[in-house]
Amino acid sequence: MPAPPAASPESAGNATLARHRVRDGIQQLILSGEYRPGQRLVQQELASRFGVAQSVVRESLLELQFCGLVRAVDNLGMFVSGLDARSLLEAYEIRELFEGLAARLCCQGASRADLQELTELARRVQQCGDEHDFERMSVLDRQFHYRMVLASGNNLLAKLTEGYRVLGMFVRANREITQVHDEHLQIVQAIQANQPDLAERLARQHVQAARQAIERQVAEGTFVVQAVGEAEEDRPPGVATSARPTNSPGRKRKEKTS
Repeated sequence: MPAPPAASPESAGNATLARHRVRDGIQQLILSGEYRPGQRLVQQELASRFGVAQSVVRESLLELQFCGLVRAVDNLGMFVSGLDARSLLEAYEIRELFEGLAARLCCQGASRADLQELTELARRVQQCGDEHDFERMSVLDRQFHYRMVLASGNNLLAKLTEGYRVLGMFVRANREITQVHDEHLQIVQAIQANQPDLAERLARQHVQAARQAIERQVAEGTFVVQAVGEAEEDRPPGVATSARPTNSPGRKRKEKTS
C-alpha cells in the first residue's frame, strides 16, 4: 500500500495557525473568567465554538496543560486548573534562571534595534504606571521580558518560557514603578556594554525582587490570584472579557507586574 502523501508546508502552517488561535482563545476565556477553575473543557463544544476539528482542540489543550492552565484527569478529560500562590512562585523560580540566561545571551546576539526596543518598552511601562493605566502597564512589562528572551536568539529558550509567561497574567508583584524602570534600564545597559555576568545577575535580581514582593503579599494574607494586564490587542476576535474590578486613580504608585 502506498504511503499517504506528505502534508504540504502550506497545510502544515495553516494547522499550526489554527492550533495557536484555539490555544490563545481558550487561554483568554480562562483569563476573562468565563471558564472557571474546575470547569470541564469539552472538546466537541470547543471545536464547534472555534470552527476547527477536535484534533486541533486536543493539541491546543495539551499546550495549555504544559502552561499549567488546564489539567488532565484520568478518564474524565481536561479541566481548568485552580492556580495558587505556590504554582505562581514556582514559575518565578524558573523565570529567574531563564531570564538570567536570556540577558547573558543577549550580550552576544542582541542588535541595536533590540536594545532600542527594550529601552522604549521600559519607558512606556513607567509612563503607563505614572498615568495609572495598570492594565496596559502589565501588558508592556510582559512584552519587555519576552522581547529580551527573543533577543537572546535561542529559539528553545523562547519556547520554554511560554508556560510561565501565561502564568504571569495571573499575578501583579506591586513594586515601585520607578525602581522597576531603573532595573529594566540597568539590564539593557549591561547588555549594551557586553557585560554578560552583570546582565545575568541584574536580570535574576530583578525577578527575585518580584518573587519576594509576592511572597510578602502571601505572608500578609493580601495575595489574590487574578487575571491582570489583558489588553484588547491580546484578545482573539469573538472572545469577550467579563467585568472585573479596575484600579482606581487614587491608588499608590506601586502597581507593577514584573
